Amino acid sequence: MKVIESLENIPLLDNKLVVALGNFDGVHIGHRHLLKEMIDFSLQTDTVPAVFLFHPHPQKVLDPANAPKLLLDLEKKIEIFESLNIEIAFIIPFNMEIASFTPEEFVEEIMLRKLRVQGVFVGFNYRFGRGATGTPELLIQYGNKYHFTVKVIPPITLHGTLVSSTRIRDLLNSGDIQKARELLGYWPLLRGKIIRGDQRGRTLGFPTANIDLPDDLIVPCSGVYAGQALLEGKRYPAVVNIGYHPTFYNTKDKLIEAHLLGYQGSAYGKKIEIELYQKLREEKKFPVVEELVRQIKKDVQDALRICGRERVSLAFSSKQRI
Repeated sequence: MKVIESLENIPLLDNKLVVALGNFDGVHIGHRHLLKEMIDFSLQTDTVPAVFLFHPHPQKVLDPANAPKLLLDLEKKIEIFESLNIEIAFIIPFNMEIASFTPEEFVEEIMLRKLRVQGVFVGFNYRFGRGATGTPELLIQYGNKYHFTVKVIPPITLHGTLVSSTRIRDLLNSGDIQKARELLGYWPLLRGKIIRGDQRGRTLGFPTANIDLPDDLIVPCSGVYAGQALLEGKRYPAVVNIGYHPTFYNTKDKLIEAHLLGYQGSAYGKKIEIELYQKLREEKKFPVVEELVRQIKKDVQDALRICGRERVSLAFSSKQRI
């Protein structure tokens, strides 16, 4: 997949481009439905399927105090696009000049003059142009005026719940990992770099990797979770603690620590990706350290059981698909 990060570096495709517009935070099952519709259209029309999104999130530029925490970092988002057979990802820097475009200027300057689109796919609630005044209905009008196809994908619901990035954030903020997974289509992820901590876990017999997440990514609510870590190409069952160390000193900032079961070695400075499977319990303050150690041992057993169950489930699902 080709990644293009500037509007000045657009390949000439001779009206062979069909694009999906959006931020695609999380690339959840609603986004995937839209992208599948676009790819099917591209196969029928012999066009090139692409995504077009702004980075950073426009709200990060226009209203940083209220910008949403993101479900995925850009690198993982691009990785998922590629797995879905998207051929081009336009990751365009968002700035005040672009923010000043009227909806029609956005269509004329970017969709037509730069991309020369043949088709555009958007979700039912997509907004574009200055002040977010452009709507899907207006985009259809521009498509008729300038002779390109516009497809608006209706809302996707699951068990009566509208699938949206906002809803998934709410689920993570309440610790409902299973429901978040259903809407995402994959297990919620923590992706960051391992940094040096106070090494207290090592003194308790449970060394942990302290994980530094980018500031713009969402951190689920405090608690202890079972999950699986991917580190240096290998997978390890993990017990993940998200919180404030109440037994020892109550930190001001939320910390993320993962005890990787079976890992030996030093991982400082390395990237780690953790799938969260289930919230095991709330974070709590223990009156004595011995009680904390007993609880961690139980957490380890619970995590091993849950990780084993998920591996069997994944293997069975893969076999069924074949």
